[in-house]
Amino acid sequence: MKDITFKKITIEDKESIEFYLNNYSTFCLSAFSFPGLVAWETVYHYQWAVLQNTLLIKLVTHDDNKEHFLQPIGEFPSDLQKKIIQYAQSLDYRLAIYGASNTFISKHAEFVSHFEQTEHRDMDDYIYLTEDLALLKGKKYQAKRNLLHQFETSYDWSSEAITPANIPACFEVLTSIYHQNNLDKNSFLAHELNVLTFVLKHFPQFKEKGVLIRIDGRPVAFSIFAHLNASTCVVHFEKAMREYKGLYQLINRETAKIILADGYKYINREEDLGLEGLRKAKLSYHPLELCPAHVLLFIK
Repeated sequence: MKDITFKKITIEDKESIEFYLNNYSTFCLSAFSFPGLVAWETVYHYQWAVLQNTLLIKLVTHDDNKEHFLQPIGEFPSDLQKKIIQYAQSLDYRLAIYGASNTFISKHAEFVSHFEQTEHRDMDDYIYLTEDLALLKGKKYQAKRNLLHQFETSYDWSSEAITPANIPACFEVLTSIYHQNNLDKNSFLAHELNVLTFVLKHFPQFKEKGVLIRIDGRPVAFSIFAHLNASTCVVHFEKAMREYKGLYQLINRETAKIILADGYKYINREEDLGLEGLRKAKLSYHPLELCPAHVLLFIK
């Protein structure tokens, strides 16, 4: 693999990378969306190359600060598989392949046999029926409906699509949320803030969508979401000021309504990172399934 030239993922690579994501990927994992890849490049140092009609993406993990791969996307012929195995054998550490789908594992059984297969519950993505989150029907969503009713009767609120004109309002929300936090520059929250800043500054280029919520004209919450595959939309970010009870439920519902109108059957709301509060919140919306994030670790 050392003879292959990998390059840093940039916004200019959108068309080339999305060709493979759109034509070969039915992944439910949110990592396999171009906005996610280019936005988090500063954290994971994503690099890409195409070989034998297969998209290869390298990343550097925080666990060992070594280069690994995301699951190859494309035709992935047997001689390329052998090339990766030979490369893994040459390394002085165990090469990992992140985000391997069940389909990939079953289709390339011989290749996968050279790896130890593991799962990371903290990185599993939450998949919901869009209709469930948009309409909140039935007894299981009664508590959500109660919170929304309380919010809607307490505040004069409005919802609007994110456009270049109201991007500054989204930055107002970020300033309100993060201004009291003295963030460690290496913390996840600091990384997330940098990524969000990048996404908002380049919002028109990503061709993503978003929802902005105001209360009495004041921007208080927003979400950003994007196409993942033909049936699924992924919500990359959802930020709200916690001083307004029910606001998170509102931005969730308003986002789901737009995604439903756009014709997506499923919503991916990404992982919980093992955070107890986030896991509880995501489970409270009754996911249809968790999309497993398989990691393949080379057997030395």
